Amino acid sequence: MEKIAIIGLSCLFPDAKNPEEFWQNLTEEKDAISSLSVADLGIDPAIFYDSDKGKPEKFYFLKGGFIRDFKFDASEYNLPGVFVESLDNTFKWSLYAAKQAIIQSGYWGNKTALSKCGVILGTLALPTKASNQLFAPLYQQTIEPAIGELLQEKDFRLGGALTAAKASPYNAMVSGLPAAIISRAFSLSGTHCCIDAACSSAFYAIKLASHYLQSGKADLMLAGAISCSDPLFLRMLFSGIQGYPENGISRPLDKASRGLITSEGIGMVMLKRYSDAVRDGDRILATICGNGLSNDGKGKHLLSPNAQGQTLAYKRAYAEANLNPQTIDYLECHATGTLLGDTTECNSVEGFFGQHQATPLVGSAKTNVGHLLVAAGMVGITKTILSMSHGVIPATIDISEPMGSEHNVISPQNIVRTATPWPSKGTKRVALSAFGFGGTNSHLILEQGEVSK
Repeated sequence: MEKIAIIGLSCLFPDAKNPEEFWQNLTEEKDAISSLSVADLGIDPAIFYDSDKGKPEKFYFLKGGFIRDFKFDASEYNLPGVFVESLDNTFKWSLYAAKQAIIQSGYWGNKTALSKCGVILGTLALPTKASNQLFAPLYQQTIEPAIGELLQEKDFRLGGALTAAKASPYNAMVSGLPAAIISRAFSLSGTHCCIDAACSSAFYAIKLASHYLQSGKADLMLAGAISCSDPLFLRMLFSGIQGYPENGISRPLDKASRGLITSEGIGMVMLKRYSDAVRDGDRILATICGNGLSNDGKGKHLLSPNAQGQTLAYKRAYAEANLNPQTIDYLECHATGTLLGDTTECNSVEGFFGQHQATPLVGSAKTNVGHLLVAAGMVGITKTILSMSHGVIPATIDISEPMGSEHNVISPQNIVRTATPWPSKGTKRVALSAFGFGGTNSHLILEQGEVSK
């Protein structure tokens, strides 16, 4: 099966509105995690915060990765300005990232080429700030009388926070409509859809986009994933499942880490058949050699990862790429920071890569920006593409007690804790893993890009 070239790359991550800023943050070993603010939540976090986990209607963790100071100019897009301004950030961030990826690919303004370009976007099917506004009338209708009765105030009215005056009905479609909005804004083809494969969504989107290219149904494809859920809903959800670290320590690949840090953002790539990219003289940032997907099927629990399912994704990726795992220089781990998740991943990596006597260097950018959930894979892709380009693997920061033992693949000597020159003198290759709730597993293999002649 023909390889797929990545010819465009864009991102909007915590403290980084483009790949260049993200790379600078990585090289400076910047921690983009910060405390939840009133502006982030839309209400004072202290109202819902309680340091003791397990309390209903409370969250026990305040840290996260947030998109702040984002400037959106509706006039840049071929859509009615009033319509765009009424949309949720899910749409605005998607439009921004799509435009930047198209520009970097060199196809901005090429109407003929873009008319044969599709869009596959990973989205999280959870409420957002704007979609929640649509429920305001329902809240008012059902809650006001009950509270008024409790307070014995028949004229009681809820405050203005629950107004839906400016809510767009399109915001009810945040999990499915963004790809169509992108397609319309940039006059792309009719090939567009959104998918939710949990934390593997980015690689699933790339796999589906690659299929459209390899089958000849499209000549260009935008693919990526976005995390833009309502921070209050997300914080309640992950507090409910006790995914946040009770000890306050979230350091992927560190023995002391006891939970993850949820973050928001988006990343996108422009994809093209490799032979066409070479023919057309495109700048090839990286080449997708293999993309293995699997699902655990019936397991112990929704939140219990399965090493066998992860291993199956590895096997499928290397079979598709026709590569030996020994050719991988660096492995960007999923590594969320949870004890069960990281331990399971260590076991699956050791079982598969150890069997092939492969000893890639390992690390994770989640120590810099947290866990972007459905968009987590886009963080890894952005990091590793830039890393291969610059010939340097950035540090996985803040690790004090590295996981693994001396003779394991994930081990203190293999975890990149200081900026390290690229180890390979030949073609650079990286592998990236993303594992989602319910066992949606993915493993992606990238090869060093080249500038076509």
